[in-house]
Amino acid sequence: MRLLLLLLVYISMTPAEARAEQEVIFSAGKGLGDALIQRDSIASAEMAGINFATSFAEFPLTSGLWQWWAQGSYSHLRLDHRGERQKQNVFELKPVLRWYPRARAEGFFGEAGVGAAYLSDKHFGDIELTTHGNFALHFAAGYRLHSGAVASLRYSHFSNAYTNTPNPGFDFASLNWHFNF
Repeated sequence: MRLLLLLLVYISMTPAEARAEQEVIFSAGKGLGDALIQRDSIASAEMAGINFATSFAEFPLTSGLWQWWAQGSYSHLRLDHRGERQKQNVFELKPVLRWYPRARAEGFFGEAGVGAAYLSDKHFGDIELTTHGNFALHFAAGYRLHSGAVASLRYSHFSNAYTNTPNPGFDFASLNWHFNF
């Protein structure tokens, strides 16, 4: 809550032309089964999250517009597992590369991010992580309207990237709504 208040004070006191583009992203999603990278299913898990992102570089090229973003995220997952209510809190920090096929930031885009995550619990459903610290990876596709409103669909993966064994990891998918300012 304190972070949100500081963010609002910063926004209100900084002239718009002095700020880079920023987003607050609200996410809702579900855990995924073991069809992709993870070893066991958390398909019954529910997820809600909030992200803050700020752009820090932009490169208009003949292949479209490329943007670098810095993103911090918090996600809360919950799951009923064997009669027990389990919770998982995920904190992430990562650089994100976003690509628009047009010369402007509008229409469809693709996005990828790789960074670090801290997971509050090593045990979640049938998955037993070896470390609290993990790598965070996501891929997203989205659409930006002329008004600036953005919606995206994201696949997220967390694991230790084989820096420790075993490497079970877990995945979830989310629908995201971005508020730009």
